[in-house]
Amino acid sequence: MLKRASHIEKYMHECSVDCKPKYEARRVEYTPKAETLEAIKQNADKFIVVAIGADWCKDCVANIPVLDLVHEATGLRVYILGGVKTDPLNPNHQWAVPPSPPEVDTLNIKAIPTILLYTSEGIEVARIIENPQFLPTLEEELLYHMENYLG
Repeated sequence: MLKRASHIEKYMHECSVDCKPKYEARRVEYTPKAETLEAIKQNADKFIVVAIGADWCKDCVANIPVLDLVHEATGLRVYILGGVKTDPLNPNHQWAVPPSPPEVDTLNIKAIPTILLYTSEGIEVARIIENPQFLPTLEEELLYHMENYLG
């Protein structure tokens, strides 16, 4: 899966011309919680994040820059599988593959962004679909799942 994924730094640098200002604005306006980042940093080497999304998706525009900030502050490895496109003419298939990455089917992606948290060994620990589900911020939600897995 990571063969087709872009490292978050590359993805942010190469995102579409239309999306780049939105991503940058989100990075500027959002300040992750320092204590949460410090806690993530303690175990960042044990996890990998893979986010599946698209530049046209408002929740992706809100959350992918936050993942970039988390990566910068903690060293958490973050990869993006971008370019997801819907298939509006096919009622039996949500995503158009191609151009969407085939992982949207193999990973049973229902909505984007889907943020997958894996152990370094490749075990899926959690899925955050669209937005944090249990806590107010994405970084808190990631930490919650990390700590829950580690016990």
